[in-house]
Amino acid sequence: MITPTEGPYVRCTTKRVLRGAGVGVLVLSLALTGCQDKKHKKKSRGYSSTSRSRTTGGSTGGSTGGTSLTGAQAAQSVLPPADSMPSALRTVADTMYTSARGPKSCKDPAAKCKNAVARGDVGYSTSDKSEGARFEVIVYRNASAAAKAFRAWNSHAQGNSKLQVIDTQAYGAGSVTFHYKTPSLSTRQETVILQGKYIGTLTHRDQDNVSLTTVSGTLTGLDRMYAERLRQLAAGDTPTASAAGLAVS
Repeated sequence: MITPTEGPYVRCTTKRVLRGAGVGVLVLSLALTGCQDKKHKKKSRGYSSTSRSRTTGGSTGGSTGGTSLTGAQAAQSVLPPADSMPSALRTVADTMYTSARGPKSCKDPAAKCKNAVARGDVGYSTSDKSEGARFEVIVYRNASAAAKAFRAWNSHAQGNSKLQVIDTQAYGAGSVTFHYKTPSLSTRQETVILQGKYIGTLTHRDQDNVSLTTVSGTLTGLDRMYAERLRQLAAGDTPTASAAGLAVS
């Protein structure tokens, strides 16, 4: 006869064992079955807890395909990968970087830091470094905070004597494109795009571009691509827009 001091039976039941070998074996069998059921329930509870931990926590940056993204994940998804760039602009100049925190210190304009919860950037260039494009994104707490930051950005561009605003088509919920007048930065043009709770900036550098009144064809094409990626993210879709077929001018 098996006594109740052996094996898992002791841990899993406190019932008194009835006398008689046949009854004792029956009680032991039922007790072992109960033990297995309890182990199964413990495993089930552990699995559920683990599943919840994978989908909670962190600041929400958006959603793609119904999946909630943190701010840093949203930033990473909207920044264009190398294969979405024109073939001539696929040399990585600045490795993609994202942070779950907004920028701490801002200038030009300073207000763009307020209520920012995440950020990211990436840069590409031609193989000879003569031309390049840098993408940045700031994720805000909500669309209202992003709109307020964009108004500050637009006012800065319009009222800064070192910048020349260029007439161009509008992108996203709002945009502004400008050229730097400072000699050391005169080959750069920049577009700031508002979409939902995101602000994306695109800086195009071309040593042959010295115009203060027209936008380069390359910047126009990259603006369209980036604006669409921002729109897709704000709509809860995975950003897929590409400028791979764009001819660099």
